[in-house]
Amino acid sequence: MTAEVTYADLRFTTLGKSQDQELQTARAKGNSPRLSSCWRLATVALGVFCLSSVVTAGVLTARFILVCHLVHERDENFTLQKAIMESLNQQLELLQAQNLNLTETVKQLATSRGHKCIPCPKNWLQYGENCYHFSKEWKTWQESKDRCSALESRLLKIESKEELDFTTESAQSYSSYSFWIGLSRNGSEGPWLWEDGSAFSRDLFQLQRASSSPFLDCVWLQGANIDTARCSEYKFYICEKVVDPAMVEQVSYLERH
Repeated sequence: MTAEVTYADLRFTTLGKSQDQELQTARAKGNSPRLSSCWRLATVALGVFCLSSVVTAGVLTARFILVCHLVHERDENFTLQKAIMESLNQQLELLQAQNLNLTETVKQLATSRGHKCIPCPKNWLQYGENCYHFSKEWKTWQESKDRCSALESRLLKIESKEELDFTTESAQSYSSYSFWIGLSRNGSEGPWLWEDGSAFSRDLFQLQRASSSPFLDCVWLQGANIDTARCSEYKFYICEKVVDPAMVEQVSYLERH
């Protein structure tokens, strides 16, 4: 009797354990699809987050590299500009030193022997590119020519209307003085020639008594009057020579400084 009860209890116990295991297995199977879906959603979300993080990091890295490149270019340009400015400053200082030396040299040349360099000698008048000397001594035409040669010049040669106006107006300031000019002829049949051998043009002025006497072979002017006379007569004279270009440059330089 005791053995049968024990067997029945054991069987009941074993049966109860089997039912409990089946119930747990069923519950596990019922919860498995729900847990799997949650894991998949978590994995996708984590993947999207990681991808967006990688993309963001890439964009930030590219921007950082670009900014570094721009900063590097700016630094290089600044360095280049600084070097150019230093070079220009050195050249400017060199030019200023050369200019100072030239200024001192010109001043020394201009004030040598106590006189400033001028385009024309003392007591000469400048007009355009020529210097003119109105003498205060009487000479014959030939003596006047020789005197102008001694002064490294020639008797006046009028080559333009402007030069004619200048010389006649200047002569008027000498009152009634008559001045020999460099126009003459060799005898009454000869042509009127300037001292350098060039022909006289009547378009500039007319000779009043050129044909009235065969002995009036030299030309003089008195103010606005131009006439002929014997070459042996005594008159004042007008010498003319070209301005020294070197003197003109020195005077212009001094005036600017």
